[in-house]
Amino acid sequence: MKDRRCYCALVVFLLIAASGPGRLLAQKNEKAQHQGEQASAQAEPSDSLGRSTPHGTVVGFLQAAQSGKYEEAAQYLQLVKNQRALKGEELAQQLHDLMDEAFVGRVGTISNRREGSATGAQEDHETIGTFRVDDTTTNVELVRVDDARAGEIWLFSSQTVAAVPELYEQLENDRLESKLPNFLSSQAFLHTPLWRLLAFLLLIPVSYALAWGVVRLSRVGFRAWLRRRHRPVLEDMLRSAAAPATLILTVIFHRIGVYFLGVALLIRVYYSRVVALLLLAGVAWLGFRLINGWAEHARARALAGSRDSSGSIILMGQRILKVVLVIAVFLATLAIFGFDITTAVAGLGIGSIAVAFAAQKTLENLLGGISILGDEVIRVGETCRIGDHVGVVEDISLRSTRIRTLERTELSVPNGQLANMNVENISRSDKSLMRTKLELSRETSADRLTVVLEEIRAMLRQHHQVNPDTIRVRLMGFGESSLEVEVFCHIPTTQQPEFLAIREDLLLRIMRIVAAAGVEFAIPSRSLYLAHDHPGLEELRMADRENTIAGSPTSIETLPRRTGT
Repeated sequence: MKDRRCYCALVVFLLIAASGPGRLLAQKNEKAQHQGEQASAQAEPSDSLGRSTPHGTVVGFLQAAQSGKYEEAAQYLQLVKNQRALKGEELAQQLHDLMDEAFVGRVGTISNRREGSATGAQEDHETIGTFRVDDTTTNVELVRVDDARAGEIWLFSSQTVAAVPELYEQLENDRLESKLPNFLSSQAFLHTPLWRLLAFLLLIPVSYALAWGVVRLSRVGFRAWLRRRHRPVLEDMLRSAAAPATLILTVIFHRIGVYFLGVALLIRVYYSRVVALLLLAGVAWLGFRLINGWAEHARARALAGSRDSSGSIILMGQRILKVVLVIAVFLATLAIFGFDITTAVAGLGIGSIAVAFAAQKTLENLLGGISILGDEVIRVGETCRIGDHVGVVEDISLRSTRIRTLERTELSVPNGQLANMNVENISRSDKSLMRTKLELSRETSADRLTVVLEEIRAMLRQHHQVNPDTIRVRLMGFGESSLEVEVFCHIPTTQQPEFLAIREDLLLRIMRIVAAAGVEFAIPSRSLYLAHDHPGLEELRMADRENTIAGSPTSIETLPRRTGT
C-alpha cells in the first residue's frame, strides 16, 4: 500500500511538473491566437455556419445533413442561386449519402486553417478525399469563394457537386438495401438504417470470437515452438499477453468490419476516437502485463542467485517504466481528443529541468540508492556499522535505507549521505574476533605469570574452534593495580550466537587456568592518608612552606605513613 501511494504521488508529481511550464506556453499561445482571431475578426466578417475553414465546412455539412436539415446543408455547396433553390436539397441529400458510403479519407486530418493546407493543385482549392464507386475514384474538392455577407468561405466545389448525381445513381444500383426486408432498410436510428446498426452490434461478438481464435491458435503454435527450446519466461509472458492481445484484435477486426459496412461518416468520426481509445487501453494493458511479467521473472532469478540488490534495482526499474507508460498514454489520449501536445511535450522537457534543480536532494538520494544497490555495499538482512550505530538492514528504498539498531530502534539514513559514508558490513566478515584483557594481581610473580601465559596459549592452540594462526597472548603492561594481559584470537564463525557460546567457553577455561596457577585477578584499590593520623603533620607542612620559599622544599613523603583502605 505504501509503494502504491508513493507510485501514485510520483505520477501526479511528474504530470504536474510536465504540465506546469506547458500550461504557461499554452496560455501564451492561446493569448496570441485569441489576439490573432480578434484581429482577423475585425478584418473579416465571421460565418455563422462555420465555413471559414475546410474542416468547419465538412463537419458543418455532415451535422446539418445528419439532422435532416438539407436546406441548410445546401448552403455548403457551390451553386448559383437558382440551382440552390431548385435542386439544392436533393444534391445535399445525395452528397450526404455519398459521403457516408463512398467517401475515402479522414475528416480529422482536414485543415482547420482559413487558408487551408496550401497543398492543392490550384490556389484556394483543397482536396479532402475521394469517392470510390464501382472501382472508380473521384476527387472531393473544396473551393474558397468570396461571400458578400460571410467573407471568404469554403464550399464543396462546383465540379464535385456536378458529379454527385451520376455517382449517386451508381451507388443506388449497388446498394444492399434493395435486397433486404423493407423494415430493415426503411427504419432508421440517428439517420442510419436499422440493418446497419444491427450489423454494427453483431460485429462485436463476431470480432471477439475471431480475435479469440487467432490468439488461441497463436498460443498453441508458440507453445509448441517454445517447449523445444525450454523457455518458461516467454511462455509466461505469452500467457499474460493473451487477454490484452484479444482486446486489441477485437477492436481491429471490428474497425475493418465497420469500414466495409458503410456507417454514416459523422458517426465514423466519433467511432474512430472510441476505437483509438480502446486500442490505446489495450496497448497500455499489454505494456503493464509485459513489464510485470519481466520484472517478476527477473527478480525471482536475482533472488535465486542471492542477489538482493539486483532485485531492488529491477523493482525500481519496473516502477519507472510504469510511470513512463502512464505519461505516454496520457499524452496520446490528449492527441486523440484533438489537443495539441506540442506544448505538453515541451513542458515535459522544461519541467524535467525544473525538477532537476528543485529536487536535487531527491535525485541525489535516488542516485545514491542506485549506487548502493549496484555496488552491493549492503543487502537487506545484513548487519552493518554506519557511523556510531550497528544494526540490521531492513529495507533499501528509493530515498533512504532503514536499519534496525541493537537498541531495537529504526534508523533511517538518506541514500545520498549513505553513499558518501564509511559503511562496515559485519555480516560479510569471514571470522569473528575475540579480544579480551586480563587484569592479574600485582603480587603475581614472574614465574607464575609465565606459566599462566603458556597454559592459555596451549589451551587456545588445542581448541578446535580457534584459528591457531592468529593466537596472541602477551603481557601488555603494568596497570595502576594490576598486570595487564591481552588475549587475542579469531573464531571461524560469523554467527553471533555461536560466537558468544565459544567465547564463553574460552573465558571459563582461562579462569580455571588462572585459578590452577594460584594467581588472582586484580581488585582495584586506593590508599588514603588522613591528617589526624600523624601528630606532627601540620608542623611539617609549615616547615615545607618555609623551605619552599627559601628554595629547598621538604617532602611529606619523608614521613612514615599509615595506610587505610
